Amino acid sequence: MLREDVERFNEWWFTGKVRSGLAPPFKRFAFQRIVDSLGERQILLVTGPRRVGKTTLMYQAIDWLLQNESPDKILYYSFDESPVSPKDVLEFYERRVLMKPFEEAGRVFVFFDEVQYVGNWPAVVKKFYDLYPNLKFFLSGSSMLLLSKEASEKLAGRFFSLKLKPLTFQEFLELKGVEKAGAEIYSRRLEAYFHDYLRKSGFPEIVDWDNESRIAEYIRNSVIDRVILRDIPLTFKTRDFALMENIVKLVFSTPGSIVNVNSLSRLWGKSKVTISNYLEYLETSMLARALSNFRPSLLSTSRKLKKYYPATSSLIFALSKQNFEAAAGAVLETYAVNALEAEHYFRHGKKEINILLKNDGLLPIEVKETVSNRDLANFSKLIEYIKAKKGIIVSLNQEMQKENIKVVPAYMIEPLLTPRKP
Repeated sequence: MLREDVERFNEWWFTGKVRSGLAPPFKRFAFQRIVDSLGERQILLVTGPRRVGKTTLMYQAIDWLLQNESPDKILYYSFDESPVSPKDVLEFYERRVLMKPFEEAGRVFVFFDEVQYVGNWPAVVKKFYDLYPNLKFFLSGSSMLLLSKEASEKLAGRFFSLKLKPLTFQEFLELKGVEKAGAEIYSRRLEAYFHDYLRKSGFPEIVDWDNESRIAEYIRNSVIDRVILRDIPLTFKTRDFALMENIVKLVFSTPGSIVNVNSLSRLWGKSKVTISNYLEYLETSMLARALSNFRPSLLSTSRKLKKYYPATSSLIFALSKQNFEAAAGAVLETYAVNALEAEHYFRHGKKEINILLKNDGLLPIEVKETVSNRDLANFSKLIEYIKAKKGIIVSLNQEMQKENIKVVPAYMIEPLLTPRKP
């Protein structure tokens, strides 16, 4: 059985190439980091939500390697549906494929996909990494458990990490054949593409789909249900599916809401510890992002009353098209929070700022569909209150500069604050 699985995963041993369906020509921005890491001794840990392209990235790296490397020097194995140990896979590969000890095999590339499903994987990888410097490991997982405390401790000094974000708007445009996303394209066209992106955000496979029912079904079945019905129960040994579904519905239907665990405990009849744990599992599985309240006066963040957002705006659409269309402001805010990888918001009394970035000082960011003069005046007071030098308002399609406030359309915040690396 092991032989059959290994050979099925590594067809280039027999054909000398990766099928085009597994390694499509379009490459995510992260591909260059994979190529750069090929010459590094350290393990590369690739994390990211389901269906954002981690496996494709691995196949593309293998396809790139095959230009100069012998096919039998490249091993790929997915542990998504297989309980086999990485140790068994490596020993089988050494004996039956290389047919020589690892230390005599020269440079060997090992790609392990969804390795977090296997118990004790950090110890196995550490052992082989330390014993055989010629082995180059690439490990991927759709859970932050790949960077858990246990993994970090066992592999300390032995790895670099790469977080593969959901498909960005810039990448979406490239897949659509739109070569540039700057002034060369009319803002009207960009806005149209952006509205399409918000429904599909994150997932390369559905970029060209038009059927809204199919889009929603794909995201529900391949991402949401897969995580809450399989990944979380398998990883964290949870059994309360109803509670997890309630939490998912809460976060996805009211993005940006402050979650009061005490209130939910009384409402649902569950312990505060259990609810807190399930919220953490949702974060760890990369389906949601939590923002903590930042208090400049205390130079600290509050662990209580976190704001939760879906990991992409398309998760809102998948759960309810009606809610997606009715809550356009919350959808826009969800996009901005994730595009900017926000970690904090600010709230003190009646004063509140959607996003607070800590980058060369405090950078407050507010999200509004439309921006009025009153909004500018109120935001200016908040900027002064937290002692920031400037602020940004993310709008649907407005663009202007007024004193220390820059108003930018949402579809322009990626090149503004997270430019693509050359």
